[in-house]
Amino acid sequence: MPTNVNRVMNQMYYKAPTFLIVQDDEGQIAFQREDLMRYSGARGLIASGVVLRLILAASEDLCPGSIPFRKEFKFRTSFPGDEVRDGIELVTRAVTQGRFTLDLSIGPDFAPATPAGGRMYFEVAYKDKATSYVLDPSIFTQQWLEEVVRHQEGSVSKEAHAKYLEYKYQILGMLLSRPEVFTQREPVSIDRFK
Repeated sequence: MPTNVNRVMNQMYYKAPTFLIVQDDEGQIAFQREDLMRYSGARGLIASGVVLRLILAASEDLCPGSIPFRKEFKFRTSFPGDEVRDGIELVTRAVTQGRFTLDLSIGPDFAPATPAGGRMYFEVAYKDKATSYVLDPSIFTQQWLEEVVRHQEGSVSKEAHAKYLEYKYQILGMLLSRPEVFTQREPVSIDRFK
């Protein structure tokens, strides 16, 4: 067998997540990452990656091997970002149906801080199980916090905003290309959601 064929046969590829599927009463619904950004607006670029990875991880942890029912998800978070909340609402309807709780006090000190207060900490329940998630502080660094504060509401020039967009795409790239983006992914009591 030629050497090139052996090399190709032994190669592995990581498939970056680009969509998720949930079950609704009358069928399945697929959401592309871009759908999440469209719902919250272009400023939700990073949030689209956060929501995609969060719901995919929760599906894997809480209902492995099956497509989750969107109405069975519940969320508790200390992350006050509107765009993440919007993405969770789009996929699960948890906000309008009262299954989403924002509590700035529940985020542990080791979770990355957010520009709007709170932490990059989420608890997700599905039926009778729940898991907590802390996003990786090597992605959500002090630089990220400062860049968002400096530019999210507009930059001093088009050039400065273009650099900020470049930075946001770097963060999104890390969210989509890393096999694991959470430093904590632990079961929590379902009683926390009552």
